[in-house]
Amino acid sequence: FLKGQLSGEEDLVIEGRFQGKIDLANNNILVSEGGNVEAEIRVNNISIKGSVTGNVIASGKVFISEEGQLKGDISAPTISIMDGARFLGSVKMGKEIERVSPPKKETGDLFDKEHAAEEEKETEIREDTEDGSPPKFSDF
Repeated sequence: FLKGQLSGEEDLVIEGRFQGKIDLANNNILVSEGGNVEAEIRVNNISIKGSVTGNVIASGKVFISEEGQLKGDISAPTISIMDGARFLGSVKMGKEIERVSPPKKETGDLFDKEHAAEEEKETEIREDTEDGSPPKFSDF
């Protein structure tokens, strides 16, 4: 069980339990089956096969597999939720969600400020692959 703030310049695979804040705005995260994350997440792409509780801001794709679950809000230009996946939260999609910059050193919660400032757009959630199979982590 790890707790704290995580940032870096490499992709990340989470197979255990993590609680806190993750800032990998230019990198990818894979939450494996059995992985359990309770965090506010800023990422390029994320693939969820385990459990995530917390809001996700992605500049690329958010993918939730059949066995994955996410409880939190998603802000991303592309989202794929497979049949059988569990999701509880709201979705914001659109071209204006391009790349997320690293958080600025400010007082207060940066996520709340950005979250409140974004315009909501309704759009259709679709699968990313033509044959209906989940995208591979390496496809990000």
